[in-house]
Amino acid sequence: MEKKVVRGAAAVMLALTILFSFVLLNFPDLHVFALQKQLEYSTRIGHGDSVLALMREETSVLMESSKTTKMLGQLRLELPGDIHEDDIAIENHYIDQTVQIKIPGIGESYFFDYPMIGSSDHIDDIIYEVENDEGVIDIMLDQVYELDLTVQESYIYIDFIDPHERYDKIVVIDAGHGGSDPGAMKQKISEKDIDLAIVRKMMALFEASDANIGVYYTRTDDSNPSLEQRVQLANLLQADLFLSVHNNSTASGRMSGIHGTEVMYRVSDESGKSKAFAQNCLDALLWNLGSQSKGVVAGDEIYIVRTAQMPVALAEIGFMTNQEELDLLNSEEYQQRAAQALYDAMIKTLEDENGE
Repeated sequence: MEKKVVRGAAAVMLALTILFSFVLLNFPDLHVFALQKQLEYSTRIGHGDSVLALMREETSVLMESSKTTKMLGQLRLELPGDIHEDDIAIENHYIDQTVQIKIPGIGESYFFDYPMIGSSDHIDDIIYEVENDEGVIDIMLDQVYELDLTVQESYIYIDFIDPHERYDKIVVIDAGHGGSDPGAMKQKISEKDIDLAIVRKMMALFEASDANIGVYYTRTDDSNPSLEQRVQLANLLQADLFLSVHNNSTASGRMSGIHGTEVMYRVSDESGKSKAFAQNCLDALLWNLGSQSKGVVAGDEIYIVRTAQMPVALAEIGFMTNQEELDLLNSEEYQQRAAQALYDAMIKTLEDENGE
């Protein structure tokens, strides 16, 4: 048995030596380097390990090569011959500053067979793993960026663009709660679902607008980003406005006659812009909904209000512990009116800031 193991190991080493010699004679420096690194890292790549150092080394080798050509983007991703650009999925997860690339049918040797090269100036790390016969590349960025993609032959070039270079104004909209945190819950109706429904209707209004406004959302599904992630998205973007959409309930959680709309603001914002934004939200909601005013109130005890670095408003549309308002909040028509009011308030605040 021991002799068979020794012979098998010898055969593997001989095969690797022949392969390396063939590549050394027939392929460019980059692929020779990649094969060397494959021998070095073969036991760990593809299991959720970082490949950032490998990308940097491969890029360095390419830059020293006499066949170096000008990059068309900050990153270059090479696709196997049987993979088309339409086969891959590229998602920009703004909430945690991660770009995820999924390529079907590639294995653990992908980064050696098709080296990713480019600048790592905006990259904190790159993690690669194989899941269900699909390669997953997670690129962790140091900021929130938009992506520009250029396709040329079998290469995809990726540029990271500062959102302020693309948009005149930037706003962040937060649908409260989500996931395992339902918020207030009455009669099998969850606050998280109403919050999200209103935000999705706001999304449609912004998408139909001609204004050059970059709108970012902390969630567009039943997920639950942390409070830190929600406010960090707005702060990293240096957004012009941050709006959080919620609904209210009594302290006891019991049904009652208490009803109405209130909007929180950051009192510590000495410029007064947070209070002005909150007042615009309240005025528009009262006009569109016909609800009772409960005023603009201090919200500094709320983490995302206290730590936001721009004008911030947290709108409590209505009370889920009031039967009449609960029925209204659960209706598509009322949600649409709330969305329109908050959209109008954000546009007005941006226009007021520009002196229009």
